[in-house]
Amino acid sequence: MKRPLVLFLLLCLALTGVACGGGEATTAAPTEAPAADPTGATELTEEEAAAFAAALDPDAAATGGDATEDGNCESYFRFCVASSVSGAVESVAAAGVGANIDTCAVWAAPGEARILELPMMLAAGEDAITVALTRIAAYTGPGRYELVSVSTDGIPDMYPTIEAAGRTFSEGEGSTAVVTINADGSGTLDATGLVEIASLQVTNPDPAARVDFAMQWTCQDS
Repeated sequence: MKRPLVLFLLLCLALTGVACGGGEATTAAPTEAPAADPTGATELTEEEAAAFAAALDPDAAATGGDATEDGNCESYFRFCVASSVSGAVESVAAAGVGANIDTCAVWAAPGEARILELPMMLAAGEDAITVALTRIAAYTGPGRYELVSVSTDGIPDMYPTIEAAGRTFSEGEGSTAVVTINADGSGTLDATGLVEIASLQVTNPDPAARVDFAMQWTCQDS
């Protein structure tokens, strides 16, 4: 089943602090990254920015702080991640995650096509948001990537699987997922129309339930 595999991957990565892998694949090359603000994040709506700010730093929402400020993310974490779920579940969370990479620039650097595994999240926030392994199968450098989970030529990309408030959502008919990676290692993931799937807590998922998911992160060199 999909659920045990996801939990196994999360627990392993939580123990080892690994969030990056390598390999070869053959999918479409990225388009040029959209214009980014000084923090490296793509433009968010005012509501998304406020939600991220509150998740990263409770004082940021009141002071108008930037949603990508590190807030409570300790310096020993490689990635500082904020996530927002909307739709059948409404929640935000922020957390730090480790990664076995040399530097942020090396992680995001252009080169031959390789697998790039994105930052994850493990039971963060009041609703214990968990973001399972998401990957770009043929990363060639900073830019915008539309994830494709089925490929006849090479390894497919991997959509995010999200757990929040005890419910699990992943790719379904009509789902989309777009990742933007910046040269400094920061980035965003925006997924729409994720469907509820069966889990240990929900054996009969709601076929009409949908969520949109947004995640952004900064990368820091220790």
